Amino acid sequence: MRTEIVLFDKKEDCCGCGSCMNVCPKSAISMQEDEFGYKYPAIDTNLCVGCGLCQKACAFQNGKVEHEPLLTFAASARKGEILRKSSSGGLFAVLAGKTLSENGAVFGAAYDEQLQVRHICIESAGQLPALQGSKYVQSDTGNTFSQVKKMLREGRKVLYSGTPCQIAGLYGYLGGDQENLTTIDLICHGVPNGRMFGDYLKSLGNVERFTFRDKSIGWGISGTSLVDGKTVKIWESASPYVYYFSKGMIHRDSCYQCRYACKNRPADITLGDFWGIEKQHPEFLKVFRHECGISAVIVNSEKGKRFLRDCQGELVLKKSEFGKVQAGNTQLRQPSALSPKRAEILALYRDGGWEAVEKRFNENIGLHRYSSQIKSYIPASVKSVLKKVKH
Repeated sequence: MRTEIVLFDKKEDCCGCGSCMNVCPKSAISMQEDEFGYKYPAIDTNLCVGCGLCQKACAFQNGKVEHEPLLTFAASARKGEILRKSSSGGLFAVLAGKTLSENGAVFGAAYDEQLQVRHICIESAGQLPALQGSKYVQSDTGNTFSQVKKMLREGRKVLYSGTPCQIAGLYGYLGGDQENLTTIDLICHGVPNGRMFGDYLKSLGNVERFTFRDKSIGWGISGTSLVDGKTVKIWESASPYVYYFSKGMIHRDSCYQCRYACKNRPADITLGDFWGIEKQHPEFLKVFRHECGISAVIVNSEKGKRFLRDCQGELVLKKSEFGKVQAGNTQLRQPSALSPKRAEILALYRDGGWEAVEKRFNENIGLHRYSSQIKSYIPASVKSVLKKVKH
């Protein structure tokens, strides 16, 4: 008698990594959107043979992360070109470049032709810009876990970057660590879904290009969009999508129960912004170009330590402490808090589309809409002083 497979009991038990879909030997699992646009695995009972491999591969429910921080750094790339194209200090680009120079493959999140975010594989430095920059939307990993497995069997070196739950999902699919695989997880605040992001883009007009983080006015959270041939600034406080994301109001259910929002990280290396560095390391501001972004680097394994050491010639590295990075990154202490307004926003989106969500935003935001613009006029040197006084 075939065993009926239940992948999750509650939505918060599934992070949508796609590990179960990739591991299914009968291709019986597909990722399907719910009424709000978040993707969950669905089983075709006509194809399922009840083998249970999908349940075993679920790291979010079954996996145990034993890594603890070995080393912590403030860091940035030495090359200005890399810094300009990166959201923060350019660490990912340097690490990816090292892998590509050794005939390896690099996996990460990129926009497709419809500006949806999907994980892709690149094998040359010319493709690297597609993976650079933050994307505040859940990336579709597709069949990349299967691609990684094939490349590892061929003896290729692979670097895979993603959210912590995606990295854990990859290990769950592979059955554990692999010699030629190095992983990077990001300090993740939570992820909205692709349908919601796509509807937001449609509200802007004919969007040809979108960037969540643009450092033309300094290191922070503001972006740009090319709409009908014109560059439009995307301000955090004036964009309903970015604002609701930053306030934790439109993440998927599992993000509010994230088991990786702590010091125990699944990847070899954790990357993020070193927010609050002006308080934690005021002496470092003479070393780094603050306006260009400063990365936090947390090394979680011996493999990660060796990899970073091999790249140190292209980096500016200053030793720090995990607690100092944690102080400015709440998601290294606990998951994003579940906003009581989330249910209202999701119901509006389900029943009235993005137009209803935007209407709510415009009716409630008030003068706070201009806060990001006002802050942008404050020189970086003055911001640093104000932050020191504030703390």
